Amino acid sequence: MDEVQDLTLVGVRLPPTLVGDVPNGLLLVGDGQQAVHPDGVRLSDAGIDIRGDRGQVLRTNYRNSKQILEAALEVVADDAFEDIDGLRTPGRREVDLTYHDGEVVRVTEPGLAEHDQALPDALAAVPSGALADAAVLCPSARTIDRYQRLLNQAKIPVCLLEHYDGDPVDAVKLGSYRRAKGLEFKHVYLPQYDTLLSGGNTGGADVAETARERDEPVRSRLFVEMTRARDVLWLGSVAG
Repeated sequence: MDEVQDLTLVGVRLPPTLVGDVPNGLLLVGDGQQAVHPDGVRLSDAGIDIRGDRGQVLRTNYRNSKQILEAALEVVADDAFEDIDGLRTPGRREVDLTYHDGEVVRVTEPGLAEHDQALPDALAAVPSGALADAAVLCPSARTIDRYQRLLNQAKIPVCLLEHYDGDPVDAVKLGSYRRAKGLEFKHVYLPQYDTLLSGGNTGGADVAETARERDEPVRSRLFVEMTRARDVLWLGSVAG
């Protein structure tokens, strides 16, 4: 069972029922820090106990460069999360890396028009044939529609993630954060990546704490999307 952090209670209970009580009959893989669905459940709720020597923490990252992983961990560094073993775990974890050469490009423009011009400019600079391993990921259907129109106007070929079957196609992939779950690309572009965050906290400790809790799921989704990138992570934002 993969991605168990996002399964429902019924989804977690079904495979053990099918396998039965046999030694080493079930392998579970999941990461509570990458949970994107609010209805994920604890394994203990399904009667599955992975405490002690029944569980193993995997600490080697084979996908992301050091620069990209550091940028993603900065987003969730202050957010403890409940991992699939039910234990609270710090947001910044120690990870062994196998890949160290990458690039994080941060683009902040004074207005949305300038930001939206910077995105196709960046994609136009991608080497010939490399669009097959590039993706523009968006937080909502509205922003997907916006950037589909923008890229079409710029004559940049687009393949919607909902139509992408994994076969190479020389077009930038475009889709939602959730649709990109489980995928990876050499080049990932996140336009307006910080628009869902509440920004600076004002109004006292209670208001700040409420904003922090509200933003935790958003930061978790950002962490997942930033770690879709292997070589280049492009982060676009609008000042102010």
